[in-house]
Amino acid sequence: MVFKWLRQTKKPVIFRRNELDQYLLAAIKAELANQPGLSFSSLCKEALHEFLQAKHSELSPPSSPSPQRLERLEAQLLSVEQRYSSQEKNRLDRLEAQVQQLAFQMVNLGGSRAASAPMAPQPMTESISYEEPVEEVPEDPVLSRLSGLIDDF
Repeated sequence: MVFKWLRQTKKPVIFRRNELDQYLLAAIKAELANQPGLSFSSLCKEALHEFLQAKHSELSPPSSPSPQRLERLEAQLLSVEQRYSSQEKNRLDRLEAQVQQLAFQMVNLGGSRAASAPMAPQPMTESISYEEPVEEVPEDPVLSRLSGLIDDF
């Protein structure tokens, strides 16, 4: 019974004689006069939709973006792309400087032979071992005495 009013499709709107209601009624009449194809029902639905959409934007149906919004989004995207490109260029420049510095250090370490010939990148020849150190277990005195006897046997 509580939700009976939700099933009805027609709802009356009552305007009282107070100042606020009369002002609202005059504004509605003016809007309907400016837009002859607009009905009172559609005006109420539009106003309710805008009011509720502002409160509950996640419940509103998706609408097509306006041209101004698209322009703003495109400008933001362009700005982000430019910043990203600039950051990547700076990062690449730093890496190139580090590579040059490392090449210079290798030339200095390699002696005069390396200084006369340009350095070419060489594959790493070092083997990297990932073995874990073996933990030494303290020797058991009983086992050490037994092992001596077994060796003598």
